[in-house]
Amino acid sequence: MIKLQVVLFLFLSSFCLCAADDETPPTPKWLRDITRVAYTDLPNTQPLGDWPEKLIEDCGKAGVQLFFSRAHSGEHWNELGWKSAFGKPDPKMGDRDGTREVLALCRKHGIRYIPYYWAQREPASLGEAHPDWRCVNSKGKPTAYFCINTPYRELVKNRIVELVKEIGVDGIFFDMFHARSDECYCPACKAKFGKEPPLKEDFDSVLWQDWVNFKYRSIESTMLEFNRAIKAANPEAALVVNSWNAWVYRHSGNTRNSIRVAEVVDGMLEETGWYDTVDPSFFAFPALHNFMSWHLGGLCKDTRAFMWSSPSFMRTQPVGYTEAAIRVLAMMANGSVPAQSVPGRDVMARYMADTAARDEFFRNDRLHPWCGLVVSEKTELWYGRDNPKNRYVKGVYGAFQTLMERHLPVSLVTDRDLERGKLANHKVLFMPNCAAMSDAELETVRRFVRNGGGLVATYETSLYDEHAKPRDTFGLADVLNAKKTGEFDCQRVVISWDVKHQHGAHLHLAPQHRWAADPVILETLSRRGATQPLTNISYGLPLNCRLLLVEPAKGARSPMRLATATTDKKTGEIKRTNTPAIIESTYGKGKVIYLPHDIATSFFRFGHEHWARILELALREAASEPPPVEVAAPRIVQAMTHTQGSRLVVHLLNDVSSLGRSQNVVGESLYERREVIPIHDIKLTFRDPKLSRFLLVPGNKPLQPTATKDGLTVTVPKLDIHAMVVAE
Repeated sequence: MIKLQVVLFLFLSSFCLCAADDETPPTPKWLRDITRVAYTDLPNTQPLGDWPEKLIEDCGKAGVQLFFSRAHSGEHWNELGWKSAFGKPDPKMGDRDGTREVLALCRKHGIRYIPYYWAQREPASLGEAHPDWRCVNSKGKPTAYFCINTPYRELVKNRIVELVKEIGVDGIFFDMFHARSDECYCPACKAKFGKEPPLKEDFDSVLWQDWVNFKYRSIESTMLEFNRAIKAANPEAALVVNSWNAWVYRHSGNTRNSIRVAEVVDGMLEETGWYDTVDPSFFAFPALHNFMSWHLGGLCKDTRAFMWSSPSFMRTQPVGYTEAAIRVLAMMANGSVPAQSVPGRDVMARYMADTAARDEFFRNDRLHPWCGLVVSEKTELWYGRDNPKNRYVKGVYGAFQTLMERHLPVSLVTDRDLERGKLANHKVLFMPNCAAMSDAELETVRRFVRNGGGLVATYETSLYDEHAKPRDTFGLADVLNAKKTGEFDCQRVVISWDVKHQHGAHLHLAPQHRWAADPVILETLSRRGATQPLTNISYGLPLNCRLLLVEPAKGARSPMRLATATTDKKTGEIKRTNTPAIIESTYGKGKVIYLPHDIATSFFRFGHEHWARILELALREAASEPPPVEVAAPRIVQAMTHTQGSRLVVHLLNDVSSLGRSQNVVGESLYERREVIPIHDIKLTFRDPKLSRFLLVPGNKPLQPTATKDGLTVTVPKLDIHAMVVAE
C-alpha cells in the first residue's frame, strides 16, 4: 500500500492547481447543443415496471436528446450499478449489467446517456474496508461521507474513467458534491490545510473563512482532476455536477459549494428546490424558481446550465401537464436547459414537443447584458454571516424581482467576475448592498464606470473588505461620491394610533426632484386620507429597512431626503436626522446613482410599486444606453431578453396562471397551477433599426412591425404560458 505521506504529497501538488489560472478542458459542443433532457432517478440495478426498455424507447419517440439514470447510489445500494474492475456489482443486477444495458438502449434510440454518481457516499462495504477514507467531524467521529482528500479520490477517478472509456457513457453526473459545516477533520485534510482547523463557526475569524474556502477549493481541484481524466479517456465526455444548492441558504448547515466549481466542469445540474412541504426556501412562489434558473444560467455562461425540478406532490403524485410545462418553460425563459424529472410519459412527450418547437431559437443563447445584476458570494457568506437571507439575499431577490416585473434585460455578474475583471458589454451595473468587496473588484467597477458604464448601488455597497471587515469609508467612495455619517435600522414595522416611542424613517421626494413628477410615483404620493383635501400631495414615503446617513463628498445635496425620528428611552427626547436619500454624480464617462438605503429589500418585503419604480428610474438614467427592447405587458408577465448570435430573442412567460384561491406556504401547502389565463396584446418595441424580420415562436409566425418614435413595434396577440419574439 502506498504510504500516507506520499499520497498526501500528491494531493498537495494537485491542490496547488488553481481553477482560475489553469486550463479547464473545453466543453464538448454536443452538450452546448442539448435542449431536451429527461432526468430520472431510476436505478440501473433492477427493472421497475417497463423500465428500462419501454421507457427509454418512449423517451426516444418524444425527442429526448440526453438521459440520466442512476449507476451509483451510495449506501442505498449494496454495491455498484455496473460490472467494474473497481468494485463489486450490486447483487440485485444478477447476471445483467444495468448500466451497459441502459446505455445500449439509449444508443438504439438516438439518445446520449450520462449516469448518476452520488458524490462522497458509498456502500457499507467500502467504509468497512477503508474506515480511514471517511470524513471526520469536529469531535473526531466518522460521518456518512467519504473524504476526497484521501485515496478515495483515486478510486472514484478510476471508476468514472472506466465508465467513460470501457463502457462508453457520454459523461458523468455527480450529485450533491457539497461542503458541509462540520467536516472534514481527517488527518489528510488537516495536513493539506497546513494548520490546525477551527472547530466552531466564527465569522469574525479569517481562519474560519480560510477553512471554508479550503473545503471549496478541495472540491474544485477534484472536479478539475476528474474532468481532465475523463477527457483523456474521451475528449467528448462531459462532466456535470450538482454542488450549488443556493436556494437553501444555510438550511441544515453549510450544504453547498462555491460558485467557482462552474469554472472546472462542463455543466451544472441544479435544483430549483423540492416543490413540496420540505422546501426550505423563502422567496414567494413561483419567483424563486425564476431566480434560480437565471442565476444558474449566469454561472454557466461559458458552459451549459441544466435545471431540475421534482414535478410531484410529496415526491410521489405526478403533477399535470400545465404545472409541468410552466416549470420547463420558466427554466428556458431564464437561461437554463430544462432537466425535469419525468412526471409521466404522456406529460413528458407534450413538454418535449413544446421545447422542440422553440429550440432553434434557444440553443446556445445567452441572456442580454444590458443590466448586470451583481450577486456577491463573499457578501452572502461573510457579510451575511449566520443570517444571509435577512442581511443580504432579500435585497438580491428584490432587485431581481424589480427587473423581472419592469421587463428590463438582466444578466448575472458575480463577485468572481469582478475579481477577474471579466464583464460583458453591460450598459449599467446594479449592486444591491454588495457590501464585501476586494480591491480587485473595486478596480473593475471603477474601470467600468470610468469608461462610460452606469452604476446603481445601494446601502452598504463596498463598505467592507473581502473578509467582511468594516472599512473606514466606502471602498468606492470616489465613485459613489459619498461619505458615511451614521446609520439607522428601521426594519421593524410599527403600527399604532398612539406611538409613545417613535422610531421611523421616511423618504421624502421633494417636488423639485424630477422623480416626484413621475406618473407611477405620483400616483402613490397623491393618495389621500379621509381628512385630507383632494389637492393634497404627501411627498413622504414610509421606509422600513436599514439605511445609512450620508453626505456627498462634493457637490450639492439632493432635495430627495431621508428623515428619521427615534425616541431616546432614557430622556424621552425625540432625535431626528435629515440626510440625502440619493447621491447622483459622474465618474469618468459614467453616471452613478447611489441610494444609501436597502430599498431592494423593502421592495422584496412589501412589493410597493414606488420602490420598484425608483430602482427602474435609477437604472434607466444611469445606463449608457436604453434597453434594446421595451415590453408593454402586465407585471405578471416575465420578459427575458436573450441574444443568439445577431438575433434578439425575447421570452414572454405567463407563469402565475391559476392556483385557485390559495397560495403556497412553505412547510404548509402546495398548490398546482391548474389552468392557463391568457394575456392579450403584448407590445414589444425594438430600438435597433437594422432589425427587419420578426417571428412569433412557436409556429414561426411573421409579426408585422409598425414604425414608432422609439423604434419598430410588434404585437403578440395572445400569450398562453410562453412565447418567443425573435428579431433579426
